[in-house]
Amino acid sequence: MNFQGLRCTMLHRSIGISGTVGLLLLIGGCGEVDALPEPVRPVRAAKVGSKHAMPGRQFPGRAEAKQDVEMSFQVSGLLMDLPVDVGTEVKQGDIIGALEPQDFQAALAMAEGNLARERSNLLAMERGARPEEIQKLRAALAEAEALHRESISAHQRNVRLIKEQAASQEDFDRSLARQERNAAQVASVKEELNIGLMGARPEDLDAKRAEIRALEAAVASAKNQLNYATLKAPFSGRVAARYVDNFQTVQAKQPVVRLVDLSKIEITVQVPESLITLVPQLRKVVCRFDAFAGKEFECEVTKIGSEASQVTRTYPVTVQLDQPDDLSILPGMAATVQGLIDVDQVDDGWIVPANAVFASEGNDRSSVWIVDESSQTVSRQEVEILRLMADGLTVVADGINEGSWVVTAGVHSLREGQQVKLLQAGS
Repeated sequence: MNFQGLRCTMLHRSIGISGTVGLLLLIGGCGEVDALPEPVRPVRAAKVGSKHAMPGRQFPGRAEAKQDVEMSFQVSGLLMDLPVDVGTEVKQGDIIGALEPQDFQAALAMAEGNLARERSNLLAMERGARPEEIQKLRAALAEAEALHRESISAHQRNVRLIKEQAASQEDFDRSLARQERNAAQVASVKEELNIGLMGARPEDLDAKRAEIRALEAAVASAKNQLNYATLKAPFSGRVAARYVDNFQTVQAKQPVVRLVDLSKIEITVQVPESLITLVPQLRKVVCRFDAFAGKEFECEVTKIGSEASQVTRTYPVTVQLDQPDDLSILPGMAATVQGLIDVDQVDDGWIVPANAVFASEGNDRSSVWIVDESSQTVSRQEVEILRLMADGLTVVADGINEGSWVVTAGVHSLREGQQVKLLQAGS
């Protein structure tokens, strides 16, 4: 009897039974695994604002010039002319300063000379040699060949003499070098004659044209360097600071003067997140300056920030006004900004972004998702739409309170009680 084969058969059956039992146990245990927790959904949200909150609020800020630039030369050099000082009024294109130009002019003249020379060489290569030039080249070739024959004879004589020990090694080396040198001269003159007779090869012409393009770029760069030696006002304004004096050597990028444009003044204020949605509804914006008590200036909102400060949770809003004719508003002056809303145009209620409002499935009533800040969950709240504003803001009534967080993106992908995480604006 084959005992070895019997043992193998029993072993295979044992393994098969054990594997089947283990598989059944594994399948049975799968039903006992806990369900994975639902991931927290990030959402963008905005705070609900009241139309009555904005009119009485004043926001502090400081006046700034709309345009403010520190001017510097793009090249280094000796400052020879600085005709402006603090307070000087300049027009766009006026000269602010100038470096000594001699070095830049010399570099430009050299670049232009190199370019002119190579253009002439290219023209000669394209036209070929003139008859008189061909005659000179043939004469030069005849002279070179005569010198070559003479050097060959002299060297052959030294070969015989050195065998007889009648010539030194130095004489032998010198005659050999002269022979090789004359042979190279003959080859060079022959090549020049061939070029004169046949014209330059296409690849030589291409190489010369590429060289000319490089020289043209060098000329353009030299012109730029010369232009950089003169500093001109990029806009009309007033010199607010001067950092150097005449006859100083200044480095490239070193600030020379600071120029500000005072024709328009900007003021940036910080608006709370509960009021930022009201800014587009402002009918009028006024600003006041401590330096001009009792005077009020009408402004225009030009920038509304899209990201809140990490620390204060406020949004930057910038207003702009024209410089008055009867006084001068200077950068750094303390100011307050106040916005006015035409309350008759927004009815009673709250203001939320239009994309926060949606219609529930199977229900024609409008709703918003309210975020509970403590539990970080959302709940659906039905609202009544009173007015759709021209800028996309919707005024709603009952169901929400001032300061509530409403979801503004992905409203159709949420469910009641879902865990969410508030995203900051701009993320």
